[in-house]
Amino acid sequence: MSAQHRFTYDFSIWYCPEDHAVASVISEFLRKKGFRGYLEHWDQVAGTPVALSATEAIGASRVGILLLSPASLGDAWCQRVSQWNLQHVVECGGTRVLPVCLGVRKEEVPPFLQHLTQLQYQSPFFFTRLLRSLAASQALPGEPRRAES
Repeated sequence: MSAQHRFTYDFSIWYCPEDHAVASVISEFLRKKGFRGYLEHWDQVAGTPVALSATEAIGASRVGILLLSPASLGDAWCQRVSQWNLQHVVECGGTRVLPVCLGVRKEEVPPFLQHLTQLQYQSPFFFTRLLRSLAASQALPGEPRRAES
C-alpha cells in the first residue's frame, strides 16, 4: 500500500463491550474536534461478517486506538483485533496504533504492544496527549483525502 492510501477514517476505536462508555466519550471528543472515526461496536453493519468488517475498518483507519482494560486483556477477540491493528501498521506503514490503558498497568499490557507508548485514560492530560498523537499521525481534522495511486 502506498503513502497515497486513502483513509476513510482518521481513527478507529477497538474495545470490549464492557468499555463502551469510555469508547463513546473518546469517539465523541475526537468527532467534535473534526476527526472522522469508526467505533467498533457502534459502526458495525448488521449481517456483515465481524472479522471482515473489522479488518476493513482497520485498513481504512489512519490510527487504531486500542482500549486495554482488565476485560479486554482476557478476551480472545480483543487480543486478535489488537494483533490485526499492529499487523496493518507493519504491512502498510503510514498508520499508527495507540494503546489506551483503562485501569491496566504497563506490565499487564500484552508483550506484542509493550514497545508502543501507551496513554493512560485516567491521566489529567489524556485528551491533550490523544490530540497530539493524532496530529503526529497526520490525521488532521478536515484533511483532504488523498487519491490512491
